[in-house]
Parts: sequence; C-alpha cells; structure tokens
Amino acid sequence: MFAAVSNNTQKSTSWVSKVVSRFAQKTAPLPTLSQAMAGRSIADSKYQGIRQIPLSQIKGTASDCRSHDFDENFRMTNKHNRSRLDGVRQARQQLASLPPISLVAVGNDYYVQDGHHRVSVFNECEQDSITAHVTVLKLS
Repeated sequence: MFAAVSNNTQKSTSWVSKVVSRFAQKTAPLPTLSQAMAGRSIADSKYQGIRQIPLSQIKGTASDCRSHDFDENFRMTNKHNRSRLDGVRQARQQLASLPPISLVAVGNDYYVQDGHHRVSVFNECEQDSITAHVTVLKLS
C-alpha cells in the first residue's frame, strides 16, 4: 500500500515539476529583421501582393521593439497586450475574417511588420499558413 501511495506522489510531483519548469523556462526573444540583415544593406525592395505564407517560414519581427513582446515561437511574453491577443483569439474562434498580416521577406524567411498577435493565435491553433501582404527585400 505504501508503495502505491509513494508512486502516486512521485507522479504528482513529477507533473508539478514539469509545469513549473515550463513556466520558469527562459525562452529566446523573437528574432529581428535587423539581426538577419547583420551589416548588409537593402539593395532593392518590391511589394509582391497578398499571398498564403507557411507559418513555419515566419522567423521573427521587422520591429526591434516587438522582439521582447513574443518569444521565438510567437508566444506572448508580457501581460500588457493580453487583451489584444484574447480579442484576436475570440475573432478566430467565431470564424471572423481577419485582415492579412504584413510581412517582409528576406530569402525564404519572413518577418512580421504588422500582425504579431494573429501569428501567435494561428500558431496556437496549429494553422499551416496565413494570408499576408508580402514585401521582398534584396540585400547587398
């Protein structure tokens, strides 16, 4: 009997440890376009129109100040914009039409100009792609 109680206690402690570890885990900030450019300059830019973009190719943010609002997986890291995230989540659940996000493309990677919360919600929902206005940068 003692072994069974002990085993259940160990399982409970293990589960609690995993949950605490998940929340205490430090995650990397969202990568930025300026980091991706790393000393290179823009040789050309061209608007490519509205496209379906795989979420797996969205690598970061075009805005340095947004890099600490989300982690590298587009999970929100602060509480000041939670209501915005909740609003996007609710609109998505009600099947409301959300406007396209705005992305900057460098090679095969994309960086969010506008739509960080929508990317976060679509990632949560395990969506494969998102509609976006795309501007392609060619670097020198």
